[in-house]
Amino acid sequence: MTAANPSSGRRSIGSRLVFKIKRFARYIGLYKRTITMPDGVRYRERSGISLRRALSEHGPGVKEYDVRLPWVDADARRGLRIRYTATRPFGDVGHDPRTVMYSQILDVIGPGLRVMEIGCGTGSGSAILAQAVGPSGGLVSVDRDGQAIRFARQRHRSDHCGFENGWIETLHGETDGGFDAVVIVDSSWGTENTPDRAAMIAEITRVVRPEGWLVVLTAQEDQLGAIRERFTAAERFAESRSLLPCPRSGWAGMLFRRAGQVTPPAHRDHQTPGPFQY
Repeated sequence: MTAANPSSGRRSIGSRLVFKIKRFARYIGLYKRTITMPDGVRYRERSGISLRRALSEHGPGVKEYDVRLPWVDADARRGLRIRYTATRPFGDVGHDPRTVMYSQILDVIGPGLRVMEIGCGTGSGSAILAQAVGPSGGLVSVDRDGQAIRFARQRHRSDHCGFENGWIETLHGETDGGFDAVVIVDSSWGTENTPDRAAMIAEITRVVRPEGWLVVLTAQEDQLGAIRERFTAAERFAESRSLLPCPRSGWAGMLFRRAGQVTPPAHRDHQTPGPFQY
């Protein structure tokens, strides 16, 4: 029978004690972590309060990080400061529901496609879409949150992905049927079909090519009925399937197929996304 190693037991007790001390120090805000990603991007907490506690009902609602990049951005900077909130998640240090939802549409978003993403947030999901379409395709991602776009341009740089600050108005200069797929993240569908909402649906319908794809995500699953009704009206789109809700956030979504026939490839004007801004 092998005798127990006393030194091993002491190390185990010491490790547990250090862990408890760090956890308590973090709870009272004295211990700040640095999170390093595989590509060298580092996130340094500006306060010791945990992200979960910061976003809880009794927390401040925001957590700040200093981000250090291993490359120089367009403004000759290697870092920036970010503010993580419930509506502005950063996938490197927290949970962005887009990453869960986008993983369900990779069967229709493939190499060579031109995709528009409306409501890209901080770009965590954009990175998935950009990888899916590859260098032969293109991705244009837009959002109304200026800080999120500034971060996405620096963190998720790609030759075939561009980030723009804006919303549905960014589609006005696009040609009819200019995108193989449009992905839209919007939590404000509501129940009323306002003129703005009708114009938004008409513009999205215009830029998706015949037999192209539309993905609509919402933070409120009870809005799926209204989304289905609006996009399938007048046979604009046909519902393909509902996406599985994100178990952590409750986000839900639907996949639609555009009505019509595809223009033969030899006669199709395939635009490249642009102009890009980094």
